[in-house]
Amino acid sequence: MMFKVAAAFLLSSILVDADNTPNLCSDNIPNLQRIKPSDTSLNIDVIPDLSVGGATYSGDADHFVMIPDPEAMVEKVLIYLPGTTDRPELSSCLLKSVAASTPFPTIGLSYSYLTSGDSFRNGKCQLLVAAEGLEEQINCLTEQHNDAIDGGTYGSTHFKEDGVTKFWESVDPANSITARIGKLLQYLDEKNPGTGWGGLYMAGEDPEPNWSKLIIMGHSQGAGHAAYLGQTKELMGAVMISGPQDECVECPEGTEFWIDHDYMTLNSYTAFASGDEPYYTNGVMGDNWNRMKEAGASAWGEPTDVGFAVEAVDACASPLVSFVEYAPTSTCGGKEHCSTSLDDSVPFIKKTTGEKQYLYDLTVWPTIACPDACAKSSKGGKTGKKGGKKGSKAPKRS
Repeated sequence: MMFKVAAAFLLSSILVDADNTPNLCSDNIPNLQRIKPSDTSLNIDVIPDLSVGGATYSGDADHFVMIPDPEAMVEKVLIYLPGTTDRPELSSCLLKSVAASTPFPTIGLSYSYLTSGDSFRNGKCQLLVAAEGLEEQINCLTEQHNDAIDGGTYGSTHFKEDGVTKFWESVDPANSITARIGKLLQYLDEKNPGTGWGGLYMAGEDPEPNWSKLIIMGHSQGAGHAAYLGQTKELMGAVMISGPQDECVECPEGTEFWIDHDYMTLNSYTAFASGDEPYYTNGVMGDNWNRMKEAGASAWGEPTDVGFAVEAVDACASPLVSFVEYAPTSTCGGKEHCSTSLDDSVPFIKKTTGEKQYLYDLTVWPTIACPDACAKSSKGGKTGKKGGKKGSKAPKRS
C-alpha cells in the first residue's frame, strides 16, 4: 500500500494534464463527491496515465458521484462514460442536469479509455484486411470494446504499417471499466452501509457490477461502449450521446459486425447527437441506430429534430438530433461533436447579468437519462436484419 501511495504521489507531481475544455458547472452540483480511482482499492500498483496525440492525461482523474438522498435506498444508478481524452468534470453541466432530474444516484466514471479516437480506430481496424482479411477487421471492431470494458491487449499487439505504432495501449483488467465500476460501487457501499449499494455489485476481490441495475450513458467513445454493453449485458438501459461511431470502413455492402448481433438489453435505449457532427452527416451514426433496431435492440423510429431544445421531446420514440449551433465559447476540436455534452461547447442562452441556461438542460438531457422507461412503452421484437445499409432518413422536424 505504501508503494501505491508513493507511486501515485510521484506520478501526480510530474503529470502534465491536457484539457480540451474548461470545467464550468462542478461548483454548482449539490452533493457532489469527487473520488479518485486510486482511493477505491483498485488491484493495480500504478495507475498509468493516458497519452493521446502527444498529450498526456491523468489516469487517476476524479470520479464524480452525486447521491440525491444519502439516506434513501439505492436500487439503480446511472453511470456516464466520457469520450477519448475526457473525464467526468469536463461534462459537469450534463452530469449536473442528469443528477437534478433523476431520483437515483448519478456517477461520472473516470476510466482508462482507449488511446485512439473512434475514427482512428476504425481506420486502424481496416489496415488488417490486407494481411489478415475482412474477418479480422470485423474482429478488431469487437475487441476494442473488450479491451476497454474487461481489459485486454488486442490494441497493443496490433500495429500500423510501420510495425511499431500500436493501435492503442493495453488496458489492465484491474483497471478496466468493469473493475473501476465494481471497485467504486464497493467503496460507496462501505461509505454508505445499509443503503442498498451492496445490491449493485457482487462482492469479492474483483467485485463484479450487477449490470441489470445500471444505466450506462456514454459520449463518443463512451457511447460505443454503452451500446456494446447493451448487447453483451442485461442493463437497465443505455444512453448513447454522439455515438456509436463504429464503422467497418470500405467493407462490402451487407457486411455485419458486432452491432448487428443479438442484444441482451432490449427496448431500453435512448440516443442524442448533433445533426451537424461528422459521423452523423456521413450517415454512420444513423446507420448504427438502424442496425441496432434491425437486430432487435430497439423499436424506435427515424431521428427527431429537437428544434431549439426548449419543448418536451420523446426520447423513447426515436433518437434525438439537434441542429442548434455549438456555443461560441467552444475550445473543442470537433465543436459539433462536443456540443452534445462538453461544458464549453454546449449551446446556451445568457442574460445580461451573466447567468446562463444550457439548452439541453431543459428537456433533452433529463429525457434521455431514463432509457429504462422506454421498455414500458415499447412492444419490442425484431424487425428483421437488412444488412445495415448506410444512412438514415432526414430527422423529423419539430
